[in-house]
Amino acid sequence: MKYRDVLRFSLRGIRTSPLRSALSALSVAVGTGALLIIASLGLFGRTQIENGLARIGVSGLAVSTDEGGAGTPLSAALAERMAQAVPGIKAASPVRAVGGTVRAGHRTSGVVLLGADENLGEVMQVELLAGALPSQAQVEARAAVAVVGDELAERLYGRVNITGREIRINRNGREQIFTVCGVMRAQTGALGGALSAIAPELVYVPYGLLAESGERADQVFVSCAADADPDAVGRSISRYLETRGQVTGTVYVRSISGAVETVQHLASLGTLLFFAVGGIALLVSLLGVFSSMLSAAHERTNEIGILLALGARKRDIRRIFLSEAVLLCAAGGAAGLALAWTALRLGAALLLPGWRLTAALPLIAALCGGIAGLLPAVRAASMDPIEAMRK
Repeated sequence: MKYRDVLRFSLRGIRTSPLRSALSALSVAVGTGALLIIASLGLFGRTQIENGLARIGVSGLAVSTDEGGAGTPLSAALAERMAQAVPGIKAASPVRAVGGTVRAGHRTSGVVLLGADENLGEVMQVELLAGALPSQAQVEARAAVAVVGDELAERLYGRVNITGREIRINRNGREQIFTVCGVMRAQTGALGGALSAIAPELVYVPYGLLAESGERADQVFVSCAADADPDAVGRSISRYLETRGQVTGTVYVRSISGAVETVQHLASLGTLLFFAVGGIALLVSLLGVFSSMLSAAHERTNEIGILLALGARKRDIRRIFLSEAVLLCAAGGAAGLALAWTALRLGAALLLPGWRLTAALPLIAALCGGIAGLLPAVRAASMDPIEAMRK
């Protein structure tokens, strides 16, 4: 039997029971649409997590010590010597955090002042929207310059680019005028709407304005060279600080990049879970196609017997039923894809999936249709033509 004849008999079988065919296609449409929507939610969540981690800007190693014991504090001066002595360190920047407020005109906002040196751009992934980070000359001169987030700039001046504008920073009861040298993407905005609303704004200023070079730093952020092993660099830092540095208390070296990779791995697992839930919805719909094809094979027993008596081969019968199942599922998959895409576009355009997933869904539905119709097709082809015509 030629393929066009197989297709003609398949389409005839679909038209013979229009209600059953429509319900089968509808079940596949619901399953495919559910898979697309659920998978889109998972992919959107993973993308938001990855973007949030990138916007927070942490990477490399974070070095800190507790305050117990006696010895040399972890300071900016010690961080500079450590960067020169420990191989594999690309840059090291001490960080000192102090709470305060920022005022411009009649607008005031609570902030966390982060003192950092000229290596800030090397150890933190800061996305600058305007201006520049404090230069080495400004850091060494302890210039009153600041880098603010775009959300804070909007709140104070009503626009993002406020480089060159003055803000008044109050810390420890003392107010000082700072000039905005740069505007960055707000890092606390990566925490999400609910958390970023209560999280303080971050404002970067030269380290010397918050602490002397010999005073204890809160942390030292370290970026490793491209060919260096972060774990090995971390162990070298611990040995240096404990032996040659003689630092106060216990040394803690945390791999922030490793923590980020762990979170990304967990996000990927969550996405796979979303795909699994969507796959279950599609599987349930395919069970409906399977039962429908079994019923069709039983109802068309006489037709199958006539075709076998007229010389049709068993593989021709299998092809007819397999083609029918594939056509039903492909049509249902395309309809489900269109409905889900429309719903996502109207509901939240950000949830729209990539073209690869969109193009793959009808093919997946057709493949699943072939699997669902395999057993009914084999059962129909195994009928005895004489017995089939008697029934």
